[in-house]
Amino acid sequence: MVFCESQEDAKRVKEEVLPPWLAERGLTLSEEKTRIVHLTEGFDFLGCNVKHYHTPQTTRTGFKLLIKPSKKAISRKRGELREVWLGLKGHNIEAVLAKLNPIIRGWADYYHTVVSSKVFLTMDNWMHTRARRYAKHMHPTKPARWRSQRYFGKLNQDRGDNWVFGNKQSGRYLLKFSWTKIVRHVLVKGTASPDDPSLREYWWERKRVNIRHLSPSDVRLADSQDWTCSICGMHLMNGEELHRHHKVPKGKGGSDASSNRELVHLFCHQQRHAILRKKDRASAGDEQMD
Repeated sequence: MVFCESQEDAKRVKEEVLPPWLAERGLTLSEEKTRIVHLTEGFDFLGCNVKHYHTPQTTRTGFKLLIKPSKKAISRKRGELREVWLGLKGHNIEAVLAKLNPIIRGWADYYHTVVSSKVFLTMDNWMHTRARRYAKHMHPTKPARWRSQRYFGKLNQDRGDNWVFGNKQSGRYLLKFSWTKIVRHVLVKGTASPDDPSLREYWWERKRVNIRHLSPSDVRLADSQDWTCSICGMHLMNGEELHRHHKVPKGKGGSDASSNRELVHLFCHQQRHAILRKKDRASAGDEQMD
């Protein structure tokens, strides 16, 4: 994304500035995927919609920039969840919870820093309908009141919600998107630049906010790496998902010891394994020729 103050500036950046900048990094600009739009029209990026909304009565400028889950992302996630629900027909409640909770948790975590409260509530209502359908499929001859008493209740003791879907025998329940707290992104102070050595501590404190999502063992691992991804050399806490990489793959005798593990970015991890698979195929081909 490149933000400009005028359409003329945007055209100049697209035609004159970006091509050489990308070329130095071995990249090219895709003409099919690149477009120039006004912020009041909005655009989708990485599952989010970025748009300037006209709010004359609530802001000094009369506009407010909001980042929300995109309609395509919402529709895509509903489609995925619908397929999961359909695939769970006839399965017991524990299988349902085990399959759906990681999906709910992951999607809510991804969007918890943008304007998602209303979307989360809408998704919860949609999931409630799917849960009722599941209960009816499992017990078609039972009345609705019986099914509600069996599957719904105040299962999450930390919430004053009497309509939590779950297993009353085990106490396990289906998560709700709206239970994930929205944490607003804190704006950067003034013209602070990550390239300014004097502001190293300031940027480090901003990145530390994301540490709360790491386990104690992952924090120790990151400390031992000086918070740097060994593959790309960039700071671990740059907003990307982190993966645990085994230096010696477990399939080749590697252990789970911390000395054999390191934290890397998701995309870096995928690249590393793609390279390793290519090398393994090449080695297998050489052996066959021998």
